[in-house]
Amino acid sequence: MLLLALVAGFVLPAIGIDILGGGPLDVGEPPFEPRTHNVQPDGRWGGANHRPYPTNAWWTNVALGSGQSMISPMPYQVKALDDGLHVSLPDKVVDANFIFMAFVPNMIITAMEGMGDRSVKSWDPLSVTIAYNGVEIPLARGAPYITAKFSGRTPILASAQAVLSVNGQTVGSSVSGSRFEVELNNGQHWIVYTSSDVTFQINGDSLVANSAFTGNLRIACVPPGQNAADLDAHAGKIPIGGEVQAESSGNSATITFRWKTEGSGDLLTMALPHHMDILQGAPTAGIRYNTIKGDMVAVVGDVWTMKEELTSIEWNSPRPVAPQYVEAVREALRNDIGTQVVAGDPYFGGKEMGTLARLALIADELGETDLANTYRQNLKNAIEPWLAGTNADHFTYDTTWGGLVTKNAMDDGGADFGQGMYNDHHFHYGYFMYAAGVLAKADPSWAQQWRGPLFQILRDIANPSQDDPHYTMIRCKDFYMGHSWASGITEFADGHNQESTSESINGWYGVYLFGLGIGDERIKDLGRLLMATEIRSTHKYWQITSSDVIYPSPYADRKVVGIVWSSKVDHATWFGANLEFIHCIQMLPFTPISEEVLRREWIAEEYPVLSPAAGSADEGWRGFIYMAHAVIDPAAAWAEVNGLGRFDDGNSRTNALHWVATRPNA
Repeated sequence: MLLLALVAGFVLPAIGIDILGGGPLDVGEPPFEPRTHNVQPDGRWGGANHRPYPTNAWWTNVALGSGQSMISPMPYQVKALDDGLHVSLPDKVVDANFIFMAFVPNMIITAMEGMGDRSVKSWDPLSVTIAYNGVEIPLARGAPYITAKFSGRTPILASAQAVLSVNGQTVGSSVSGSRFEVELNNGQHWIVYTSSDVTFQINGDSLVANSAFTGNLRIACVPPGQNAADLDAHAGKIPIGGEVQAESSGNSATITFRWKTEGSGDLLTMALPHHMDILQGAPTAGIRYNTIKGDMVAVVGDVWTMKEELTSIEWNSPRPVAPQYVEAVREALRNDIGTQVVAGDPYFGGKEMGTLARLALIADELGETDLANTYRQNLKNAIEPWLAGTNADHFTYDTTWGGLVTKNAMDDGGADFGQGMYNDHHFHYGYFMYAAGVLAKADPSWAQQWRGPLFQILRDIANPSQDDPHYTMIRCKDFYMGHSWASGITEFADGHNQESTSESINGWYGVYLFGLGIGDERIKDLGRLLMATEIRSTHKYWQITSSDVIYPSPYADRKVVGIVWSSKVDHATWFGANLEFIHCIQMLPFTPISEEVLRREWIAEEYPVLSPAAGSADEGWRGFIYMAHAVIDPAAAWAEVNGLGRFDDGNSRTNALHWVATRPNA
């Protein structure tokens, strides 16, 4: 067959690797102690009320805690309350330390008969459908309309604002038809579309239908200064769900969003800035919405195709240690040989395992085989009790939600950084994957010996299939946003959040290196793709340069976001307000992939804001400040790092010097 193709002058296409979708990586039963969670899901999960649960999905506020907090399908924010769906096209409030989108119920979709109980009917990577009694609401990411599917209920559209007019008619009048222009006293202009004619009575703060209705009711706010032409042209096609697929070939990957739709015409959805950078050939429309993540652009079509380049960086920096620094790095490597893992929890212990793994790789690079073997043996001594389940804070399998959780976190929801509430899993377990990859690189038989528990850790954070019976699909990743959500099954008024993008990226780097270490192309490219999308969103939504238009001043003058929420951004961290915390939590740990994360153009603007903190910062944090400095001035950073006496538990003198010594122009 190949010979015939060559003779005929044809070039056979490259065979792609299916990264997302398809079968799971493994379906093996968790070998760890089974435990029941003390927080139980209830009937609000509806059609999603089965293990494994999507613990970190963008919409889970509707089924957690009070169930009354905001979720953000974008560009709208909504609250699923007892009286109906509250919809807001929010205003942006800007301060030097935060930006938030102020929720006001501009429109409330309800029914004269009442709405009854609500629950999640269905969900997928790009949508969630909320079911009331006789009213279903499919919420698809990026939809410029909010859709309600009525079944024999009498629609009411209420508002926190006063209704000034509907189709030019004022309060006390009635209007009939299938398209209604609603003017509110806050200046907003909403369009209401119905799939068949409806008659509404106009009240001071509502529109009330005169009879029961079966069909689709859609609402859309026309952005200030724009017209409704695009909304009118596409109002007949309704997104009710969507799937995400990905395939890799060589050093690139294609990500496909396939929207599930009903109705007629062409679908209109809204894309964020990071989508527009890689969206392939999709026609666009003129309407735009401004959001917490900048302007959304209208895209026409049921399928989005995006091409993402995948890193070629593997174990080492793209360039060797500068010759003048080789011996100093080698000496530090010898002196760091006493480094051990002393923390017993998955985060600090994971960081320390990452430190040992990085030292082993530097030893490999410098040809120090004996040192590399010693570092790896110390690493095995640290990780194997976790894999065997013999350490004190051992892994358990949560049979309620479906996940890998430490014993302490199952006993106490606040232990191990709230890991039992599904916080930070990709941070913690990414360090484990990184360490396992480094061990597998040198000793494939070790990886095979421990394959069972290693794949449990992998599947908890990076299961690429919806068919794994034990773990949800890519637990923390929001494929529409590109980045991850670190918060889990805790209700927050501002939605899900993520602080440390660099540790999220490190988690995916760990998946990538684990796949590389065991020779599994799908896992390798899964890690590379998750990492590439996380880096792209990090550059857009956490790092701020003067060329960016996402965040306005005075917030933009801070040059970095500490925490991104669904509806706000904070110049803060969960553990303190120190300047070095806010900046450097977006940098650590420093590994070869940090080169792609810490762009020179960002550090050139960010470092002058950060550098004053070096005078008061603890030495561990000061090390990260100096390593950032190395991006723009490696000579100065070399002297600064050499002046330190102590390093963070996720860092070492060897790693810091190696980073500086491998910068361009070092």
